[in-house]
Amino acid sequence: MTADTSRLPPPATRWVTPALVRYSFSVAPGVAALTTVLAVLAGAAPVGITIGIGGLVDGLTSAIGQGLDTPAARECYRWVALIVMLFFLTHIAESARTALGRALGRRVTGRLSERVMMAASEPATIGHLEDPAYLHRLGRARGNGTIDMPPGEAVFGFSTKASLWVTGVGSAALLAQVTWGLGLIVFAIFVVLHLQLVRNYRIAVIETVNQTKKLRRTSYLRDVPTTPGAAREVRLFGLTAFFRDAYHSEWRANMTEVWRRRREHRLFVVVVVLVTGVTVASVLYYLAYRAATGGTTVGDLALGGLALRALLQVLRADEDDLRTSFGSKAAAEAFAFPVVASPGGPGTAPWAAPVANVSCEDLRFRYGGAADEVLHGIDLEIPAGQSLAVVGLNGAGKTTLARLLAGLDAPSGGCVRVGEIPVEDANRRNWQRQVVAVFQDFGRYELTVRDNIAFGSLAHTDDEEGLRAVARQAGLLKFIEGLPKGWDTVMSSGYTGGVDASGGEWQRIAIARALFGLRHGARLLIMDEPAASLDARAEAQLYDTFHELTAGATTVAISHRFATVRKAERVVVLDQGRIVEDGTHEDLISANGRYAELFRLQAKRFEEAPS
Repeated sequence: MTADTSRLPPPATRWVTPALVRYSFSVAPGVAALTTVLAVLAGAAPVGITIGIGGLVDGLTSAIGQGLDTPAARECYRWVALIVMLFFLTHIAESARTALGRALGRRVTGRLSERVMMAASEPATIGHLEDPAYLHRLGRARGNGTIDMPPGEAVFGFSTKASLWVTGVGSAALLAQVTWGLGLIVFAIFVVLHLQLVRNYRIAVIETVNQTKKLRRTSYLRDVPTTPGAAREVRLFGLTAFFRDAYHSEWRANMTEVWRRRREHRLFVVVVVLVTGVTVASVLYYLAYRAATGGTTVGDLALGGLALRALLQVLRADEDDLRTSFGSKAAAEAFAFPVVASPGGPGTAPWAAPVANVSCEDLRFRYGGAADEVLHGIDLEIPAGQSLAVVGLNGAGKTTLARLLAGLDAPSGGCVRVGEIPVEDANRRNWQRQVVAVFQDFGRYELTVRDNIAFGSLAHTDDEEGLRAVARQAGLLKFIEGLPKGWDTVMSSGYTGGVDASGGEWQRIAIARALFGLRHGARLLIMDEPAASLDARAEAQLYDTFHELTAGATTVAISHRFATVRKAERVVVLDQGRIVEDGTHEDLISANGRYAELFRLQAKRFEEAPS
């Protein structure tokens, strides 16, 4: 059985940082190493500038009044040159670090997204992709959530914060050099304030987003009376006062938490300003006192003041903190998905035996978490080459049966057999290569029309004659030849030269895709409401030629339109997950059972329509 990856817990976020750094070096070692060097340089250069300014101030005190060509003056020139060089180095290193950090982040996001995609595609069945919990995990791994931050944003945030902390630690060291205890005390105070600021900032952002979601409904209540589509009924039914009162009630309830958070934040900002102000004033007073009493030089005073100013950057709490926090959470989810080299694709081995009868034996199925079964012990034999129609009311289990026949779901009980071979996890992908389908929610790929049809047999995309043949059979060739770029036209107006297609044209593309798969060896064709988007004439044409187009293939057609399935060799009626009737159209009409009743009801409706 395939492992259920939806139950894997994500690793603790606190362990993600070193893992993400290692992953960055494995994805792009050169870029990661250069980004690290540039982050250190961009953080260290301002510390060097502080040292240079301190040396320049001391040099100036010695050079004043001695002329421009003295040893003291030349020493000042050297300090100025160093400061200028470090100034340019700071900006060059920071610009390069930003560019490379973003590129590295995009690379990491891309590789982790690929990892998640491959892991989610690894199971041959698709039930996990309909599980809300699993889909939520996929969203979190991509960085979707309260704050949209993909994993790569954490990489960029790390480089930015690393540069900032190199400057902070270096500045604290300079301040400690002037007076050893002062640097440590100031650094510790600022770090504590920084951590609390970051925490408050993160909470405030999350709260704002959460309230924005709630306030969206509040805004809706406010805007309904002025919305053209609803304004008529609002006036006719006298709903203005209702929406006004509902708006006031929800607005006050939702804003209460926002107001509380704002008051807390303002109070903490006052505390930060007071603590920072007292700290800065105390340090500057102490440095000035030491310089005035001869305990330190004027250069030390300048150096200490600039180091203190650089240390103030530690108090920053901005988007980079969100990047590192929420990007790391996304990375934690992505790392929780297993590494999959290559899930089954076009190269999957062919079915081990000739395709014979397809049968269901005591087939049962329930969707994950559901208490009741959708199918209850289906026994069904479909001879090779037979055209079978499956009919029934909504909720009878028709599409579920089709998915099980295609190997897209694993049964809860019983099995699907092809000849004597049961379809199981070990051979499920091999069987899927023998099946083509047109489902109600068929794929509409924003790719060329050629790709959309050739997906039916990806290994034969060079079969130009076959592509034209199935397009003609599906009534699509004239449409394709009229497109701006013919077969190479992208099926989306969102791209230059691309076009949108109607629902009927998309359905024809899906039918052509299935026919192309049949042309290249598929043996089972499943069509779930294949003509739902076609007009009556096109639907009649499709079914008039259906058996000719699918000659030699086993076909299962599902439709609510009984007139369109009457040409099938055999009809099966499903009702509440059970087969209640089985036979030809004529036999079932003669039996005067459920099929005959539903057929006559539909026929009567169409007979009465003209009147």
